[in-house]
Parts: sequence; C-alpha cells; structure tokens
Amino acid sequence: MTQLMTMRDIAGLARVQRPVVTVWRRRARATPHPFPTSHLRRDGQELFLREEVVAWLEETHRGNNPDVRVEAAAHSLLAPTGRREAEALSALLTLRHLTGTALAEAAATADDLLDLADAQDPDDRCLMSELVTATDLLGLAQAADELVDAAWNEPSAHRRLVEARLREPNSALAQVALTAEARRLLLAVLGPLARDLGEATLMDPTGCAVDTLAELATAIEAPVLVLDGTTPAHRLTRRQLLLADVSHRSVERGSGDWSVTGPVAHLVVLPAADHPAAGPAAHLDLLDEIALQLDDRQVVLCLAPAATLTDPLDGESLARRDQLLRDGYVKAIVRLPAGLRPAQAREPAALWLLAAADPTPPAERRTLVADLSGVPLAQAAAGLPDDLLAAWQGTAGARRRAWAHLYPVPTRDLISASGSLVPPRPPRPTARPRSGADWAVDLRRADPAGLLADYRFDVIDHPAEPVTIAQAIERGWVRVLPGRRLDLEGLPSGRVPVLGHPPDHPRTVDRLALLARTDAELTEPGDVVFTVHPATRAVLDAEGGSLVLSPARILRLHADAPLLAAAVVARINAATGSAWRSWTVATLPEPDRANLGAALTDLARERARLVAELGALDALTLDLTTAVESRRLSLTKETHGSTSG
Repeated sequence: MTQLMTMRDIAGLARVQRPVVTVWRRRARATPHPFPTSHLRRDGQELFLREEVVAWLEETHRGNNPDVRVEAAAHSLLAPTGRREAEALSALLTLRHLTGTALAEAAATADDLLDLADAQDPDDRCLMSELVTATDLLGLAQAADELVDAAWNEPSAHRRLVEARLREPNSALAQVALTAEARRLLLAVLGPLARDLGEATLMDPTGCAVDTLAELATAIEAPVLVLDGTTPAHRLTRRQLLLADVSHRSVERGSGDWSVTGPVAHLVVLPAADHPAAGPAAHLDLLDEIALQLDDRQVVLCLAPAATLTDPLDGESLARRDQLLRDGYVKAIVRLPAGLRPAQAREPAALWLLAAADPTPPAERRTLVADLSGVPLAQAAAGLPDDLLAAWQGTAGARRRAWAHLYPVPTRDLISASGSLVPPRPPRPTARPRSGADWAVDLRRADPAGLLADYRFDVIDHPAEPVTIAQAIERGWVRVLPGRRLDLEGLPSGRVPVLGHPPDHPRTVDRLALLARTDAELTEPGDVVFTVHPATRAVLDAEGGSLVLSPARILRLHADAPLLAAAVVARINAATGSAWRSWTVATLPEPDRANLGAALTDLARERARLVAELGALDALTLDLTTAVESRRLSLTKETHGSTSG
C-alpha cells in the first residue's frame, strides 16, 4: 500500500477543492505548523508522505473531514491506479457485494474470481469484461478487500473509487458530473412527481446517469428501468444499481421506437456520460424519442444546458425544439443558475417538465416558465418542486397552487419567437398603496403594549425617494470599503470582533497582534457590514472597532447623508441577487431620520429584553427538569386560596 499522496489526493482526503491545498501550503509557511514538504517528484507531480499529511491536517484542523486518519488508508489504496485497473476494482467491489463475502475467502486464484463473476454476471452486463482484461487480478482483489475494510462497506468504498479514479479531470464522467446541490434539486423535484404517479418506476433514457440514478432510486424507493448500452458509463451505472440493491432491468433501444408502460418517471440528465460533447440537436432528438411514447401515466424531468432548453437557437435545432412545444409535450420551462456542473461552472442550466401531448391548439395553450438564473440555487429550489408538481397535474393543480416561481405565457409566443423561452415575467397589477392614515391605524393596532406611545404619527403622504447604492456612492453619501483578505492563523484571541467569519465559528483577535501583521482598517460606530456570499446579509456595527474579512464589505454612511443605517440594513436583508450596487435604499429628511432611529433603538432594546427573558425562561425550564429528573427535588403543585365545600 503506497504511503505517498499527490496534492489532489490531499484535497480529496480533506474534502476541499484542489486550489485550497495550494493556499494552505502558501499561508502555512511562516506559522508554527508549516505544510509538509514534498517527499519526491514523479512525472511533474509532487508527492507527500501520507502520515505527515494526516498529522498536519489533524494539528491544524484544516478541511472538512473529521475522520481524516481513518480515511487516509482508503485514499492511499486508490492511488496510483490506471483506468483499466480502476474499472476492474469497481467490478471486484460489486462482485464482493453480490457474494456477501471477502474476495480472499471466496477465491484462491484469478480463475476462481472469473468463475464467481460469471455466476453473478453470465451475460457480461457489468463485471466480466472488466475482470478479464485486468492484470494482477488477485492483487486487485486484495486491494478491494482492504479498501472495504478502510471504508466500512462496498458502496462507500465504491463511491470513493468513483470520485478518486473514475471521475478524473477531463474524463467523460468529470465533464458531466453534477454538484451535490444540483442532485438535491433533482431529488426534491422528482420525488413528489414520482409519488403523485403512485408506485412509479424510475426510468433513465440515457442508461448512464452515473451521478444521480442509484441515489435517486434509493431515496424514492423505486425500481429502475435503464436504456441498454455497452459503454463504460452504462456498465458503471449498472454496477452502482447493484451496489445500492436497486431492482432494475434494461430496455432495448433498438431503432429508437422503444416504449415503457405503467406509471413511469423519466429522469434525463444531459449531456450524458456516453456522449459528453453532444450538442442541442442530439439532446432534442433524445427528448423527441422519449416524448413519442409518453402516455398519461408518465412524466419527464430533463436537466440540460440552458443553451439547449431555453436560450436562442437557430437552424435544425430550433425547428426540433419548436416542434416539441407545438406538439404540447412541454409543460414547464425553468432557467437555472450556472454552476450545476463543476466542469462547466459558467454554463447556466435549465429544466423541462414534459408529459403526454396536450390536444389544445397551440394558439390557445399556455406554457409555464420561470427564469431563476439570477438567484442562488437554494433560493430557486424553494417552492419549485410544488410548482412543477402543480404544472404536471394540469388545471386541477393550477387551481390549488399560488405559484412561487412559474408564470404562464402563450405557447404561440414561444414558438414564434427566436429568442429566450423564458421571457420576463409580466408586471403584476399594482395594488393601491396604503395611505398614511392606514399606516397610522395599523401601527397602533400592532402595538398593544404602547411601545410607540411617545411618538406621534402625522399623515403626510409624500412620495418616497429611493436611490440605489451606486447613486448614493456618486452623491458622496456612502463609501464602500472592501473587507480584508487576511489569514488569521496564529493570531491570539482578543477584543477585536471579526465580521465575515463563518457565523457558527465566531472569532475575536488581539488588537496589537493584528496591527503587527497588517494595517487593516477597522469599522467605525454605525458602519453597515454586508456580504452577498453565500447569501445576502447585513448587520449594523453599532460600536465599531471590528475587523471585516472579504468577501464582506463595509458600507460607511456620511454624517450628513439622508440615510438611516438601521433602515439600510433592513433593505439589504430584504434584497435579492448579488448585484449590490443596484439595491435601493430610502432617503429620509430630518427630523424623520433622527426620530425613526430613536424609535428603532427603542424597539431593539425591547426586543433584547424579551430575548433575555426567553433565555432566562429556557434556563429555568432546563434547571427545573434537571433537578427533578436527577431526584434532587420533588415537585408538588399547591392550590392557594381554595375553599372546601
């Protein structure tokens, strides 16, 4: 078993992206725990001793793997391995899972292993070819047994093998791989659709959805149909289904006139691993092939590049897409953000929901669409599964649904247009704004405790004067200061709060130690600290003196600016999208600005008091429960002032 690791192996062991390890190495040079030095160089790659890497990760608490020492053995077993050996190792792990025993116990020779594989895979669907072409089959079998011991079981060992060796950079699997967030989105959408069908079968019309098929089938507890294929990706997909103990069978493609019956949820993820470079025409041909055999008990969810499903097309590809729309197969179209495939991080994706053809003439039909490309995927996913379920249910579902994202557009407009299939949402009718008198009545009604009793409400009904952050900067009302890119490693704790640090890991640093390392500018009282990554959030630093780390920024209001910091914070926290220069804030003249600030301070003080009371009540609840449960106290409820009859 090799004791050497590449930088990529270290990243995999620590569960971080490869560039992160380079950053660690650079920043740790002048610290008490420098990054391990390379042991040797082979084929242009630096190799590090496994034990030194594990010790450094444990000492510095770097990475996202709490079991780094336990898993280091598994990572070492997987490197270095060629493609043919990796596929044979995949087949051996599957064979071990099927036989339920260690390979060393089940076979003494390579021929014994081949006999076992022949018994489990007589038609050579996923095992035999990989083992027949492998060299040193017994050595690989021993490695498979050791890998299972290090990873606890065959499915876990196989997942690591796929990530470490079968999905290497530039491989077909790497080109089509989805992020974990994208896989969660597919599960969130497909699960309700499959359940609504009732006892549905999950169908993979590509036959090689390596990233998603076994995982989704396990999650929704559905049997699987896979379109037949002979490529390594098809064979790997079948091995994954066997490892997940998912019931499945193959569908012969023939000349493209295949069909399935019963309740079926089709999952189509494009491009597929057998043709990672396929373009819109090939993708639309497959969707047409699927659509031609759909009936009322089948639904199709397709995830593909937006260039295929939503963005402008021309020529034959446009004609094929228009025909699918014209025939009434497409029920919903959603443009999604970029980044769902790491290999194409800047490429936006899209979803199509297809079902049996709608007989309504295209001139009278409407298609549901949504453009979610400008919002974070987690925000886009909120409400989308229910929207798509209602779209699949048709008129009945639409009557019960207040759409979160989808909105209808005439199908004829999509067919006749050569542009995007997700036109801007039509403006909603604007309701009559509440008058000042309405606000005064509602605010008094919402304040039964009289917290605002000292404030008089005067109705003025003047038009509001919002400005964007960019306009406020141009007018000299605010300055935006970037957060610092600073490694806090080695800085002792102190009295300087660090803003922009992960909320679940609050941090302070010593002021003198900080100044000795950098001349970082600290916040001033009243500064607004905001960030757009990973989500939009702003806080008011009332006391100042904080260190702000990038990607957070400081929004500093000029003393004479017609803006209120607390109101700016509320506006930012309600904003959507990451284009922060276009966020709007409201201008407020004096004395409204000062009076609103005082009122908000009073309300914040009352909120802090209530939070403290809730905390004390929680502590009282815990203490009382502990005292009685530990048998230190006995509790009796007394009734005071009662009279006997």
